[in-house]
Amino acid sequence: MPTAFAVRALASTVRIELDDSLTGDEQAELRAQWSDLLVEDGTPQHTISAGVSGMLADADAPTVVAPSAEILADLIATEVTHHGIAELRGRALMLHAAAVSLDDGRVVGFIGPSGRGKTTASQALGATYGYVTDETLAVLPDGTVVPYPKPLSLGERPGHKRTVGASTLELKPASEAPLRVAALALLDRRPVAAEPSIEPVPLTEVLAELVPQTSFLAELQDPLRTLAEVIISAGGVRRVIYSEARTLPGLVDRILDEAGDERPFLTPVSMRERDCDCFKHQRPEEFPDAAEPRPDGPAGTFRRATHRDALMIDDQLVVLVPGSVTVLDGLGPILWLAADDSTEEELTAAAIEQLPEPPEGVDAAAVVAQAIRDLVDAGLLVAF
Repeated sequence: MPTAFAVRALASTVRIELDDSLTGDEQAELRAQWSDLLVEDGTPQHTISAGVSGMLADADAPTVVAPSAEILADLIATEVTHHGIAELRGRALMLHAAAVSLDDGRVVGFIGPSGRGKTTASQALGATYGYVTDETLAVLPDGTVVPYPKPLSLGERPGHKRTVGASTLELKPASEAPLRVAALALLDRRPVAAEPSIEPVPLTEVLAELVPQTSFLAELQDPLRTLAEVIISAGGVRRVIYSEARTLPGLVDRILDEAGDERPFLTPVSMRERDCDCFKHQRPEEFPDAAEPRPDGPAGTFRRATHRDALMIDDQLVVLVPGSVTVLDGLGPILWLAADDSTEEELTAAAIEQLPEPPEGVDAAAVVAQAIRDLVDAGLLVAF
């Protein structure tokens, strides 16, 4: 007999329908994997039907099919997560991270790409701290965290994963207090690391590492500032170098204690009025919306390339394009901000106005010309 049940996926509800290609025991096992997220009431936003290939009835094929119940469990977890993430797109900052909570609701996130050890870290940390998620750390605009204690996919041998519910693994539930990010760490697993260590990562450097570890970042209203503010409020990001996941619980207090209180000056470059006199040669109107196409500029001019967002962090400029960021300093921010159908001569004049007198024997025009070529080669400026 088919089995159907609903689960909470971040801020949405997903209905899972298991067909008769699965045995009764297999259906019961798949349902038990989601026991920590079962929802009895409410209308689901999505429905997933699932079955085992080779055993399907003549009815409509399920949306998720696998050769075995074991593989199917992993695919269902992936599909449920995708739906949950999609429902929060543009509404929350979502980091690819494992996370645990302390009793008072403070959350520590461990960020890393696939294969960096987030699930193994969750299993080790969840025995001591409240298990929040092993995959998606979602932070709402008010700073609260949406828990997602999904089943864990454990790689017991190469090419095979076993999906297990958090309760079955005896992981502690997340705190019932409001959850808020208190610290962030980058997982850096190195088998040769004799002892675990923690080191700070500068904000502009860590942005370049974190942007690829987000979902739908560009769909937030102010993506770079949103991400930067979360990082700053968490006291920055620490890189955790370790070899064994069992050592991670003992590092949580250190990660929290070593959080910094540095507050860099953030200036969105699209602001009509800036709180500093930097780049005073710029016209006061907003920069053009990157989503709105513009005609080609006059021959011999340069313009900022299409981008989603840009943010000054102190005297460095961070530019966001889909999936990655580039950090500019020195001449870079001046030339990028000044490039609005501007000639090389105009860009040179802007650079000379903003920078100190060059050392004797240095050709300022030649230096600017090379910097412009570098920005064009990097895809940050367009030449006409």
